[in-house]
Amino acid sequence: MSSRLPETLSVFMENERVGELRRTEPLSLLYDPAWLARPEARPLHKTMPLGPAPIATPAVHAFFENLLPEGDQRRLLSLRHHVSSVFGLLSMVGGDTAGSLLLLPPGQVPQEPLYQPLTWEQVNALIHAGGVIGNERSAIEHAAAVAGLPDPRLSISGAQFKLLLSLDENGLPLRPMGTSPSTHILKPDMLRSDIGMFASAVNETLVMRSAALCGLPAARASYRPEVKACLVERYDRVMREGRLARIWQADFCQLSETPSDVKYEADGGPSFRDCYELLARESARPGLDQRHLLRWLFFNLYVGNNDSHAKNLSLLAMPEGLRLAPFYDLMSTRVYTGLGPYFAFRLAGESEPGKLGIEHLRRLAAELKVAPRFLMKLADDMAEAVMAAVPVAARELEPLLSPAERVMVERLQLRIHGIANRMHARLAGKPAAADDPGLQ
Repeated sequence: MSSRLPETLSVFMENERVGELRRTEPLSLLYDPAWLARPEARPLHKTMPLGPAPIATPAVHAFFENLLPEGDQRRLLSLRHHVSSVFGLLSMVGGDTAGSLLLLPPGQVPQEPLYQPLTWEQVNALIHAGGVIGNERSAIEHAAAVAGLPDPRLSISGAQFKLLLSLDENGLPLRPMGTSPSTHILKPDMLRSDIGMFASAVNETLVMRSAALCGLPAARASYRPEVKACLVERYDRVMREGRLARIWQADFCQLSETPSDVKYEADGGPSFRDCYELLARESARPGLDQRHLLRWLFFNLYVGNNDSHAKNLSLLAMPEGLRLAPFYDLMSTRVYTGLGPYFAFRLAGESEPGKLGIEHLRRLAAELKVAPRFLMKLADDMAEAVMAAVPVAARELEPLLSPAERVMVERLQLRIHGIANRMHARLAGKPAAADDPGLQ
């Protein structure tokens, strides 16, 4: 039986065809001769240098595989499209990905953007119809307005269900169709039968806003009570001359040639030191970006975000060169007792947050070749910033919340306050009470 998949996919960067992704084992990339001949030609990344020969290296697989969703969301795509390979899935949903890349079947080119106007009530139907998260296709096909429009071919990485949207000048949602670029990522409450997840969208909005109030470069996030979802503005999209343009970006797994299924250090993925040293090699302003990374580390420890792995870090193309992208996917995971109790990185050999102390901080400083006093000052300053920022973020959110959500935010504030106090005391070498098992 002949396959319905093409043998190649055209790779476009900012709507310019740069080459083709080949359906080989492993995946291979061939740059277009016309692209190679252009004075402004540049590689997708330096791990895939320009040249006339096909490139079939782990860097190619990691770069493209990390554009896909993970876990349950990838399995859902496989069931929906009846394909399971990385190449097959990219052929179905590679029309708008993180960063500047588009992947299209041979002969196709990026089309003019096309959007379906929606109300927030219709968006709610897309993500919550029948209580089945992810059933957006069946929820939308009944609408006559979608007749004749191309199916969305959009992909965003991560394990959580997300809906890609754009907003019009009045803040109303638009559904990107075909390969049209989106401006926002909508992240509804996570619903899991095996884990007591509650109000995750409020949690993420609170923590993202707290990060910004702490002075961290963080993606803009707001809460949409109509759909109980966190709405995150994409930093890899920008208006240029009245048109929405895509900006190159790549996460640290892509940049370190690491597939998404080994994103955690415990699986052999990048360590915190690897991420710190990657900035030294890649960033146009390594000192400043490394300082942001260290402050991000302490912020995650203080708010109880154990899921701060390498895929939650990216580089973004800026006029001055590559820079650390705004932080994203920030939430307090330790309020949910069913989630992992270990930190995503081992810090000086320790991944259990309740055991981290001043000696780990000193050894981490030695590993990173920075002064211990510098790390301790960053830790002290971030503890103070978190204590001040979380209540402010909570007050901002309160008018948008239901009574039950307000109670959750109060408990979340208490939980983060306790985590931050204990963690800061240990990192400062002071006695601290033992960590409690979690928010029940």
